[in-house]
Amino acid sequence: MFVVKRLASRSAALLSLLCGTAGNTIPRSAIPTTTPPQECAHELIEEVRIGSLGGTAEYSFSDINSIAAAPSGAIYVDDAHPPSIRRFSPDGQFVRWIGREGEGPGEFRSIAGISVLPDGRLAAWDRRGRITVYGTDGGYDEIVRVELENPWGYPYVDRSFVTDAAGRYYLRVFASSPYGTDPLGVAGIRYGYARLSPEGSIVDTLAAPRAERRETAEPIVIHTRAGDRSPFHQEMLEAVSPLGYLVAGHNATYGFSILDPAGTITVERDGFQPVEVKPAERAEWRARVAFAERRSRMSFREVPARKPAYRDLWVDTYGRIWVHRYAEALKRSEPIPELWLEDPDGNVPRITWEEPTLYDVFGPDGQLQRCVRVPDDAEVVASRGSLAWGILRGALDEEYVVRWRIE
Repeated sequence: MFVVKRLASRSAALLSLLCGTAGNTIPRSAIPTTTPPQECAHELIEEVRIGSLGGTAEYSFSDINSIAAAPSGAIYVDDAHPPSIRRFSPDGQFVRWIGREGEGPGEFRSIAGISVLPDGRLAAWDRRGRITVYGTDGGYDEIVRVELENPWGYPYVDRSFVTDAAGRYYLRVFASSPYGTDPLGVAGIRYGYARLSPEGSIVDTLAAPRAERRETAEPIVIHTRAGDRSPFHQEMLEAVSPLGYLVAGHNATYGFSILDPAGTITVERDGFQPVEVKPAERAEWRARVAFAERRSRMSFREVPARKPAYRDLWVDTYGRIWVHRYAEALKRSEPIPELWLEDPDGNVPRITWEEPTLYDVFGPDGQLQRCVRVPDDAEVVASRGSLAWGILRGALDEEYVVRWRIE
């Protein structure tokens, strides 16, 4: 059962998030009941798949960075190598290339994300300090020069660039220096989002709450077909809502706050019980950590006996919050396929325990709407209405763009 608490101001929200203070609680009769931890009543049904193995350049992807879906159903794909943007029709047919690599108007050098504006135009963030906007027909429209000068640079992380329903831009930034002055080094990184007006001027910065507990070492990361995986580390997670505010929570327990200045909502799961890391599962992860430490001569985080509440969270076009929760792993007969793994001699300890990808989806009001199970070897990166878009990887690690219907 989830308890939804409403607080009057952002300062109260941060206090609640970090210290656990309570506001007014909605009557329990109004709180939806969760399904059992391993069950999900909703699935993603594939409707459209874009891509081909060894096909033409228009339908071949090498490293998809981001996907954006327009209200018209048009699908935009940002591929990192080489930098390119492609537009596809709602039924997956190639329409045109958008811009090209270069230095001139409408061209780009290093794309860090794309997003559809409220009027249907496409915006692309170029790390050299400008946002390029393309018209609904895909042609070059304008350049928005970013006045922001971040002394610590822009982190290479997911969701680096977001737009909201008012046409404002959000850029992922370091809210404090990740170097030198922080005694915990990169383990103490604090992120935030610089909010820009449609003209590119700084409005303010939405800084994520600082976690009370910080680890002194980083976790190892393995790259799988279903996304990056680490051995169950605790951290502060946050995302920007297109409704214009942050959603943030520390994943040690099942809770997060919707930091709307008009009235913050804190969502907590009553009676949360963490999922156990099975002894054999933990042994494999510990062997992989030990191998990484020997090879790199660095120290990494210890593998816990229990998993945190959730792995990630993000917010879709409708302001719904997708919480990727940890689940009980199942033993595979073969190791989990890993991307870019260099192991010619077979010395790298492999992981044979794999979790199903389960998302709890909450409305902007914090009410649980559904639990969605994602197909194997797939990532969901965007959603609008009853549809979701994401990346599916094939047996040879080739990439496809998929549109699913939520059922």
